[in-house]
Amino acid sequence: MRPTEARVDLRRLSDNFRCLRSVVGPEVGVIAVVKADAYGHGAPRVARLLEGVGVWGFGVATVEEGAELRAAGVRLPILVMGAAFGDRHDAVIEHDLTPVVGDPGDVDRFAEAASRADRVRFGIHVKIDTGMTRLGVMARELDAFLRRCARYPSIRVDGLATHFACAEEPDASSTEQQLALFVECLHAVRAVGGDPQVIHAANSAAALRFPDARFDLVRTGLVLYGALPSSEVPDPGFKPVMSLRTRINAMRDAPAGTRISYSATYVTSRPSRIATLPVGYADGYPRALSNRAEVLVRGRRAPVVGRVCMDLCMVDVTDVPGTAVGDTVTLLGEDGDDSITPDELAGWAQTISYEVLAGIGKRVPRVYVGEEPAFSEEPETRREERP
Repeated sequence: MRPTEARVDLRRLSDNFRCLRSVVGPEVGVIAVVKADAYGHGAPRVARLLEGVGVWGFGVATVEEGAELRAAGVRLPILVMGAAFGDRHDAVIEHDLTPVVGDPGDVDRFAEAASRADRVRFGIHVKIDTGMTRLGVMARELDAFLRRCARYPSIRVDGLATHFACAEEPDASSTEQQLALFVECLHAVRAVGGDPQVIHAANSAAALRFPDARFDLVRTGLVLYGALPSSEVPDPGFKPVMSLRTRINAMRDAPAGTRISYSATYVTSRPSRIATLPVGYADGYPRALSNRAEVLVRGRRAPVVGRVCMDLCMVDVTDVPGTAVGDTVTLLGEDGDDSITPDELAGWAQTISYEVLAGIGKRVPRVYVGEEPAFSEEPETRREERP
């Protein structure tokens, strides 16, 4: 079999959750964001692990992602945050998902779907756009939106939410302004008799930087997987959960002046040993890493040379004595005393660690290591209806 694999350390995942818990405190619930296949880590396995260590629930982007978790046996609340419900309103109810809603038309369609499903009450979370300018009801339109919800006895506003646009940036003023507007909206909702059971606003950066933004729940993704949104975000000790490794499948002795890979963007300046690796941009190892990235071979760094191809890339192992076909190569993760982090890889690719992790493709098998709590495939009792 092709030797390229992504290894997911479940022990580190649970350790990162406990690390987050130590910061936000025991009274704040955690929505673990597992969209995009848990940022490439494998949503069903990640969710089943986190369900066993004490998260409040999960956040996904699409109805299909939520349905996948239910099929895997996940019982806790699942918020569908992407708001692209299309014609899947019935499926949201069928799979017992909780939609995050900001469009008046979705309120109508969920009420209709609840009626078809004979649901007396159906809970939604209302999202307020406080400055992201992406999804949610505008603050000035919130009163009319809530009146629309009140038309339908079946619709229950269980939660109120917003999302911060700049929580990881050095200047805190934008986040503070969004937070102040959100608090104003919360007061306005309660003034007219609204009583959302859970309030949530903080993403990973806000959860760590802005204690006043934690409310009842925080929505964290990246830090659970061991990366930081930016250098402005304090690190209480998160460890990367995923590593990406392969093995050398070919070696070349290249004289000085040898051109490497497509377009000859790299030419050897000395007699060199060039190793070929069976990993490329189709696996999520970005082409932008060409002539920029480094890998670890036998605990030492070696540069990526030439263009990263769809299925292959080359590294110069001249300065790593004894390198041979079959040697393990670490593209992301630890080898000896050195490591390549998601943030370092993202810096070489001139992107963000979110994209690096989520981009590791499906054809790279995930191998799970570390302890995982035992789960019963069939629950002894049905999950109780949330109040």
